[in-house]
Amino acid sequence: MLRVARHLAGWGIALLLAACAGAPGRTAAAGSGTTPPDGDADVQSVIKGVQMVRDGQVMAALDGPLDSVIARYEAAYAHTDAIVYSARGAEDALIYASLPGTANPQRPKKVLVLGPAWAMAYWARGFAYNELARYDDAIAQLRKALERAPMDSQYHLEIGFAYQGKHQWDESLAHYKEAQTDAPFTAANVPDTTCKALRGQGFALTEMHRYDEARAAYHACLKLIPGEPRSLAELQYIEQQAASKATEKASGPGAPGP
Repeated sequence: MLRVARHLAGWGIALLLAACAGAPGRTAAAGSGTTPPDGDADVQSVIKGVQMVRDGQVMAALDGPLDSVIARYEAAYAHTDAIVYSARGAEDALIYASLPGTANPQRPKKVLVLGPAWAMAYWARGFAYNELARYDDAIAQLRKALERAPMDSQYHLEIGFAYQGKHQWDESLAHYKEAQTDAPFTAANVPDTTCKALRGQGFALTEMHRYDEARAAYHACLKLIPGEPRSLAELQYIEQQAASKATEKASGPGAPGP
């Protein structure tokens, strides 16, 4: 049975726009020779890049709109002494603004909270690399996204998928759990995102042979979205695996012959 847990393919442009509606969009003067970031225009550029990836133009998206957006922000904030966050909406922006700037209270750093474009562009590059199965490259970009937006459920889902591709189940599980925790603050559709996070957890737990925990994750998803087909299919897969292992154990050394 081929099991693919690509939970994010359905996260389309409409949801991306909904998630960014009303997000803060501060800009800052760029360094010499660069075009200053423009929050609204940069979000549109990232959306264009995501659509290009979905249309199969992955390298063109990476080399075009996504790299352009990231280059502008990296140039603009290359020499800032502030900690810069990139918020999806008003709720996570307030949380980021309240975070301590440094572990040293005697020398606190300023905290800047921008709109979503910068972190979203890193996410989009991670998404593109995941589509190419270049998981190490995806993880590198998604870590940058999470540095700017540490509570973003979508970015935790995407990096959880990248670790899944590398069969690094502990790391995958940790990010899917974080996605579940952060969904109420950053998800456009909380039940859908939470269910995706639970399915990712279930997938990792199944691969770790922690079947009872995996079943619980899938059943939790089904409570949110009754009849959700991937959870039902995975529960069936778990029962097949459990039955197969029980048969192997029964036919092992010392088992009665035919």
